[in-house]
Amino acid sequence: MLKINKYNQAVAELTLAGIIWGGSFTLVRWALVDFSATTLIFWRFILAFILGEAIHYFANKQLFKDSWSDARLAMLAGLFLGLSLFFQTYGLNYTTATNSGFITSLYVVLIPIIAAVFFRHKIKPHHIVLSLLAFTGMGFLLDLSNFSIQLGEILTLGAAVTAAFQIMFIGKVAKHAKSAFRFNTYQSFWSWITVLPFLVFEVRAKDLSLWPQNPSFLSIASVVSLALLVSLFAFYLQVRAQRTLSTTTSSMLCLLEGPFAFIFAAYFLNERLNGIQFFGAFLILLSCALSVYMDKPKGHSAVH
Repeated sequence: MLKINKYNQAVAELTLAGIIWGGSFTLVRWALVDFSATTLIFWRFILAFILGEAIHYFANKQLFKDSWSDARLAMLAGLFLGLSLFFQTYGLNYTTATNSGFITSLYVVLIPIIAAVFFRHKIKPHHIVLSLLAFTGMGFLLDLSNFSIQLGEILTLGAAVTAAFQIMFIGKVAKHAKSAFRFNTYQSFWSWITVLPFLVFEVRAKDLSLWPQNPSFLSIASVVSLALLVSLFAFYLQVRAQRTLSTTTSSMLCLLEGPFAFIFAAYFLNERLNGIQFFGAFLILLSCALSVYMDKPKGHSAVH
């Protein structure tokens, strides 16, 4: 019987998460037709939290009782995830999925810097080289001739910074969680808490209701998909994978969301890719593959 070791399994899980995250940009654009940024995040995370808790309770009642401490462990990661998705979602009102994918992916460059400054990690030379290679690839993916810094781009830059902290905190504490699934459920809860002040302000300032009048089926389906497929499943895969992978390798694999964001946007939102952009996607995939290879634990074969 073919068995995949933990490292390769973690790589596969985070790769799948990156593909799902790539599709989330398109889902957010569809949902924003009827929902505001804050109401979208509100329903996305409360739905993910309630369903996640219910699933975990019925799947493993004993582990459910034993894993309450994961709520505390997930707090910082959840707060930064909430901020990141607030900035990213709000920014998508003013910029394209293409620009959003590029700017959000700047976290791959920011993580080694944050790790060195805040957590006193040593930066390895190949991490810097591969980060720059990935960043160059994202530069090719973006049509720089049509790029200008506006509100959407500034907000999305905030998403990149906070996403870097979220990945760092998961890397530090996820291995101590009793249940990766419960950890992610409470990550959704803390993300929901984070957006509440913004939601109250927006509801009062714009006289909005929590649920839009006559939302389309596509908008509702997008919110549900974001809750179940992205928040509940993809972020769970991230937590599982980061219990095994280094933070740097994880960040490189998370960067896969960039090329897949372009692919989904090109197909569903008619955001076309030219030859240079495809070359940029290749550079990102190459940097991810090299990162996985160079950081792979020694003495382990791919399959047993």
